[in-house]
Amino acid sequence: MMTEFEESLLADQAKGDRYREEADAWIADNPEAWDYMTDQALVSARNGRRFGIGALCEVVRWKMRNVEGRTGFKLNNSHRAAFARRLVKEHPEIAPYISMRSSVIDL
Repeated sequence: MMTEFEESLLADQAKGDRYREEADAWIADNPEAWDYMTDQALVSARNGRRFGIGALCEVVRWKMRNVEGRTGFKLNNSHRAAFARRLVKEHPEIAPYISMRSSVIDL
């Protein structure tokens, strides 16, 4: 029999796995938005500027809706931690510049 803590940890791990899978699916469905997010992260890092994934996601939302004119464009805030970790995995040079807190994604 599991303790309440163990059950909670398993539930959080499952949530983290789900968010990661959903984020990966979003990236596959929105490659131009992901490329823009990546480009902006790299520009910030090259210029020695720290940034947060929340601000970056808002910039992507604004561009996709207002510049690209994509109606119905969605970007789930629950996926931000997964996006941040994937950015760092794909481009380790941005790690010193991106702010990240612990997340269920890390479990």
